[in-house]
Amino acid sequence: MPHPRLNRRQFLNASSAAGAGLALASTAAATPQSANDRIQVGVIGPGGRGTQVMKECIEFGSAYNARVTAVCDIWNQRLEAAAKLVSESYSAQPKSFRRYEELLADSEIDAVIIATPDHQHAKMLKAAVEAGKDVYCEKPMGNVLSETNEALEAVEKSDRIVQIGTQRRSYPRYRSAIDIIQEGRIGEIVRVDVIWNAYSPYRWAKKPEELDSLKESDVDWEAFLMGKPSRPFDPRIYRSFRLFREFSSAIIDQWMTHGVDVIHMLTGEPYPLSVVAHGGLYRFRDYRENPDDIQTALEYGSGHRKFLATYSTCLSNAAGSATRVMGTLGTMEVENVWRVSGDGSEHPDALTEAEEIPEKPGTQHHMANWLDAMRRRDRSILYAPVEAGYGHSIACIMATDSLWSGRRKTFEPESKQIQEG
Repeated sequence: MPHPRLNRRQFLNASSAAGAGLALASTAAATPQSANDRIQVGVIGPGGRGTQVMKECIEFGSAYNARVTAVCDIWNQRLEAAAKLVSESYSAQPKSFRRYEELLADSEIDAVIIATPDHQHAKMLKAAVEAGKDVYCEKPMGNVLSETNEALEAVEKSDRIVQIGTQRRSYPRYRSAIDIIQEGRIGEIVRVDVIWNAYSPYRWAKKPEELDSLKESDVDWEAFLMGKPSRPFDPRIYRSFRLFREFSSAIIDQWMTHGVDVIHMLTGEPYPLSVVAHGGLYRFRDYRENPDDIQTALEYGSGHRKFLATYSTCLSNAAGSATRVMGTLGTMEVENVWRVSGDGSEHPDALTEAEEIPEKPGTQHHMANWLDAMRRRDRSILYAPVEAGYGHSIACIMATDSLWSGRRKTFEPESKQIQEG
């Protein structure tokens, strides 16, 4: 989910001419347009976000000879709505599956979009690549360490094209921001702050009538649990899984995934060395378990090149939002404003004039980038490869573990384990 001050519609409007047009032109000549060569895509979890990603695949798919030909959901209502949308888009009925395992077993499906609840992503990603499918997987890539490690290992062992849904990596201004930092224009990184406050009362909760309308007979409850301890059907968990600790960490899984991915893509750091998190339920007391306000401190780098980063979100007051990278020669600001300047630096070589960060020509839409990489069989052109998903997952799992334990967490990259320290 994007930050409230920069939503997907604004991004699409800003980048369509620069990105989509070039993306279409760059592949049109190379893309065979026969039915036998078509990339057949299945969508697992066509809910709110899943439907949006499915529409993007339909929109950009024609340029890469790709088509959504199958949909899968454990909720009858979602499954029927998705099948109707696909049918209206292509004048052809898609295959419909209730279980994702059945879709993955279909040899005619080449690729899948995974847009299911957070706790299912890593397991489904592993299963999909082991079934020989390319994957577009929504964030977080995983929220349980063992499952995330297994998903990474499965992708690395395969030749599959895997794109993770942290779509800020395909924003044209962010592509320019990466270049500016790599050029050394703000010097060595000394700190990064990501403050994404939003006035969003009872975020992710569902209204009583929405909960009452969902009947156990409409869904496959055991399939939803996907290995979590068995319990009676609960429409609150099904419709508002983000609010329950065992299934999601809410702000962390939903928004910090994007925020920490910004830190990683701009600084080049793959994951934090250590994390401390604090937060709680200070304002909104309904049936939720997860915090409505969090503060996280993350340490990155090595030797004399270490730096501190912070991520914070308050859901009851939107004041003070900012995203900035501070360096020895100046400061970069993104999201609310897009500029680089010498602000805050007293170095003799500090930047002397503020400049707006431009859109980078030729930037592809996130979905188009995945489709292009599949068509070319080239992982190297992916904006958000599995390594990026692993990095944001590690940071968020560390933050969640620290939040609930009250202890500082460290990451050991060789063993891929999180420890106290």
